[in-house]
Amino acid sequence: MSEIPSAESEGKAEKTNRAPLIAVVDVGSNSVRLVVFAGDGRWSVPVYNERTLCGLGRKLGKTGRLDPDGVGLALRHLKRFRRLGEDMGVTRWEVVATEAVRVAEDGKDFVAEAETCLGAPFRILDGELEAVTSACGVVSGIPGADGLTGDLGGGSLEIVTLERGEVGDRASLPLGPLRFPDKEREDTTRAEARIDRALKKVGWLKDMEGRDFYPVGGAWRALANVHMGQNDYPLHVIHQYRMDLGDALDILKLVGRMGAQSLGRLPRVPKARLATLPIAAKLMERLLLRARPAGVVFSAHGLREGWLYRSLAEEERALDPLIAGCAEYGRREARFGTPGEELARWTAPLFPEEGTERARLRTAAAYLSEVGWRDHPDYRAEDNFSRVLHLPLAGIDHPQRIMLAFMVSARYGGGRTGLVKARMRPLIEQRDLDYALTAGRALRLGLSLSGGTVEILRKTSLAMDEGAVTLSLGKGADYLLGDDAGRRFHALANRLGRKAKVKAG
Repeated sequence: MSEIPSAESEGKAEKTNRAPLIAVVDVGSNSVRLVVFAGDGRWSVPVYNERTLCGLGRKLGKTGRLDPDGVGLALRHLKRFRRLGEDMGVTRWEVVATEAVRVAEDGKDFVAEAETCLGAPFRILDGELEAVTSACGVVSGIPGADGLTGDLGGGSLEIVTLERGEVGDRASLPLGPLRFPDKEREDTTRAEARIDRALKKVGWLKDMEGRDFYPVGGAWRALANVHMGQNDYPLHVIHQYRMDLGDALDILKLVGRMGAQSLGRLPRVPKARLATLPIAAKLMERLLLRARPAGVVFSAHGLREGWLYRSLAEEERALDPLIAGCAEYGRREARFGTPGEELARWTAPLFPEEGTERARLRTAAAYLSEVGWRDHPDYRAEDNFSRVLHLPLAGIDHPQRIMLAFMVSARYGGGRTGLVKARMRPLIEQRDLDYALTAGRALRLGLSLSGGTVEILRKTSLAMDEGAVTLSLGKGADYLLGDDAGRRFHALANRLGRKAKVKAG
């Protein structure tokens, strides 16, 4: 009689079989944050995220030292983070400290005590390394980003130029919200003058005109939330949310002249940001007026993601984060091993003129094509539309995200209609919607024929010419074309404006 495994042994087995957990602790001027990432490759997913507003740099401008109450609060939470990480099974700790710890007279003393509390070494980033790391975070989530990045922390503003994903000029400026005394926060004229004097020293800002600006940091992400709320924007995903320059300046001027009480009445404004949001808005406004970018593209990736990205091997950094993420997620969810790569190749003959970006989305959808098999059949199409729409994916803008969701929904038989779909449809072009639905139907056919197994899929192939779509079945594979697959093949051919032909081996 076999021995029943104990709960303890089951837990140990589970920890060894999952993706490695990496804890990143970011000790900033205003907050101390723990983010635990699952996975140590190109797609690391946050599985735990906790922030506490310690205000270490709250009195730095007056005393030159860290705030004593903030120090006590930070140390207590670092002890707690250590226990959490041990219980979770964290295998690697990365700890970085930025502006407040960097410049405070007692910064090194704090680090010595903090390392004892956390049980892990700290890395105090100088201004240049902090700027470069934040910029690398943007590139990790938006490969090929071109223009200017800005990371607003509590005590400093890091700005860096990007040349199609390559880091260029950089500057670290003492312009974090905690650097402004109450009088300057209340008197916007004095605040503007101070900001403009600092920005004027950065001569290369004028070269950013007509390119994009990529903001990083919680205060600036809160501004994206405000804009979404003001415009009833239906897709509440910060990453790669875009505003044109004019729209950005309008919302920044509005927020910059509002008090905390008035801001609190706006939809989707985080309460923790009420005190610093007006000065954060003023900082972005003055930066945009000097740089004159074409638009603002928000990044959900920043310092923490950039720190992990810089630790990857060069070949790993070069991977497409969208494809890497979908492949990893699909691998975890598939029934018989993900057929993604094979399925993408199998459907390719139907789209000879789709272009690089559409082919990339179709490949991503192929990797995600098995994520909903556990769901109830009546709800797979709609539930997986929402699931894919909100996945923590990088390297994908909002219209592309919606197209990907339509593809996976169509793979489960979904069409154009649905409550969530109705709100998303105005955000994409009609031709992109048509393509997405056709690509999803092609994936559905491949999975119907193969049952989700690569070995069976390889017994079949598709070809298309001006008159017909031909489905070839290998020798002895005639049995694969059942009633459901047959109907779906004819419907797909009709959608492509061609006849359906079957060629038996």
